[in-house]
Amino acid sequence: MKKPLHFFMATFVFSTIFGCSEIPESNDPILGIWAKTTTLESGKDSKEEWIFNDAHKGRFHSYTNNNVAFLTDFRWTNDGDTYTITYPGTDMPNDNVSIKTTELSNSTEKNTEQASSNVILEETNGETLAFRK
Repeated sequence: MKKPLHFFMATFVFSTIFGCSEIPESNDPILGIWAKTTTLESGKDSKEEWIFNDAHKGRFHSYTNNNVAFLTDFRWTNDGDTYTITYPGTDMPNDNVSIKTTELSNSTEKNTEQASSNVILEETNGETLAFRK
């Protein structure tokens, strides 16, 4: 009776240890926090923030005067140099962006941390979506 039990336990341990595959580490350059701060016509500060994770998901936050105005989850995919950000369950349009390194000269930027950054998410129409934080 002990031999079948030991065989079963050894098989279970072996399959548990060696049957599990490791999750590959992602080092996609879009991973991390991206943000953009602007001043609205009303004089209030507006900030948008995207947090990208390695499960091809993320969280979007929109702030007005440091208060959360809107937040939602998003999904992202990449095809070569182009990333597509979709916001399921919202009426927000998809964003198609690429990562660019550039000299910044945007006069609407309020945050000096953003002004010193030179890595941006650029939309296909040439506008800046966000800066790497």
